[in-house]
Amino acid sequence: MNVIGLGKAGCAIADDFARYPQYTIFKIDVDMVGKNCYNVQAQPGPEEYEASAPSFEELFKGVSGDTILVIGGSGDISGLSLRIMEQIHQTCKITILYIRPDVELLSEVKKMHERVTYNVLQEYARSGQIRGVCLVSNAQLENILDNVPIMGYHKKLNDFIVSTMHMINVYKNSDPVMGSLSEPGETKRIYTIGIYDIEKNQENLFFPLDNVREKGYIYSISKERLQTESGLHKQITSQMKEKLSDENMSISFGVFATDYNRDYGYLTAHSPLIQS
Repeated sequence: MNVIGLGKAGCAIADDFARYPQYTIFKIDVDMVGKNCYNVQAQPGPEEYEASAPSFEELFKGVSGDTILVIGGSGDISGLSLRIMEQIHQTCKITILYIRPDVELLSEVKKMHERVTYNVLQEYARSGQIRGVCLVSNAQLENILDNVPIMGYHKKLNDFIVSTMHMINVYKNSDPVMGSLSEPGETKRIYTIGIYDIEKNQENLFFPLDNVREKGYIYSISKERLQTESGLHKQITSQMKEKLSDENMSISFGVFATDYNRDYGYLTAHSPLIQS
């Protein structure tokens, strides 16, 4: 899988993905040098970045398959995002990972720029021009993690995003011992990810997604517990039946055996509608 980081925030998250061997990393930013990197000339605003977009043909030569484009919503360089997608869409199946900043703290100009990027990328997903857009809110992540220090703030949030998305990717490409994870419906291309407390049956999504119509639950449980705990099957089926009580919701789930001592839960939530 390819990961393309755009701008400071996007490149930082791409660097986090680099710790896993399953990803090939590309980075695009001002003053960016190194392997699979592209140095972009600084521009005064997103419109200027879009108007002066270079050709990335050499950078993406031979690149194909599943590709995550990581974008931080507050950066002016996000104006390059559509140009990047235009240049790779014929060979790559593109998913946008959109990191939404705390919008209330942005200047009025930044708020306007962020709103345009946020809406346009969702329109691209909803129309089927890209595979989907995964929305993540920094403010939501801070609430989930609770105590996040000022120094290392973004590093902690980024680690949380990347480790969660990576594990979801791993399990989507693995065989469960129980259940089956299904692909979301064609119209449900706007989504978020989250963690699921198996014992408390508690969900924490990384974005406050409205009009959720489909969810996928991942149970990552130790092999020993799966082999010895007789009440676990009943617990899981009861939890999933409870989720099905909402007639407007489709769900799927998978139970996966691990060698970890601690159990983990993850989920994806999908909506057919553009988020306001």
